Amino acid sequence: MNGKRIDWRVVLIFAVGLGLRCVNLSSRSIQYDDAFSIFLAEKDLQSIIVGTAADTMPPLYYYLLHLWLLVSHDLGWLRLLSVGLSLAGVYFIFRIVENRAGRNAGIYAAFLASISPLQIYHAQDLRMYALLAATQMGYFYFFLRVFEEAGASWKSWMGFIVLGTLAMYSHNLAIFGLVVPDLILFARRDWKKLGGLIKAQAVIGLLAFPWLLMVPGQVEKIQRAFWTPQPGLMEIIQA
Repeated sequence: MNGKRIDWRVVLIFAVGLGLRCVNLSSRSIQYDDAFSIFLAEKDLQSIIVGTAADTMPPLYYYLLHLWLLVSHDLGWLRLLSVGLSLAGVYFIFRIVENRAGRNAGIYAAFLASISPLQIYHAQDLRMYALLAATQMGYFYFFLRVFEEAGASWKSWMGFIVLGTLAMYSHNLAIFGLVVPDLILFARRDWKKLGGLIKAQAVIGLLAFPWLLMVPGQVEKIQRAFWTPQPGLMEIIQA
């Protein structure tokens, strides 16, 4: 938007995205992961930490859903949390592309994201995927603000660190997205900016450290409970 002028194309895209994400919002059946999210989010905050530590993901989404449940247990209402997070991701996609390629390109990118079947599907999930997408897109947007523009404000630095930290508390695989800016600056051999980026990421790491202590136990559980063990030679012969 230029100044206070409203770009109605952007408003229309978000209206369409919202409408598509609300189709069958209450009638879509609950799957196992959805039920698990509700079950865990109904517990107190300390129990959520214990429950997620014994599971495979960080606790941020369950905290948000816990607060969301204080208003209503209606299924449509619960899914609106992911709908809002999904639209936040679309907004950051718009701002990222607008920053790099101009307003019209940003509008096209936002339109494609708003009507993407995959985005719409996960916008109705009672899971952390829409939260992960929103926080990582926000992280990339603030990366551009901080490292690609001159004279970045403290607000941009704060946004970069906060969104990166929230991504780490959203999904254990968020780290793979957070290192993408490092690869960009490394490829450019921009060592000064890369050093500043690593310092900011060190702050993110410190803020995420309490949860990172839980990750080895979660990885061990995944290896023990989620993978089928490789059969031995005798088992293959007997089969």
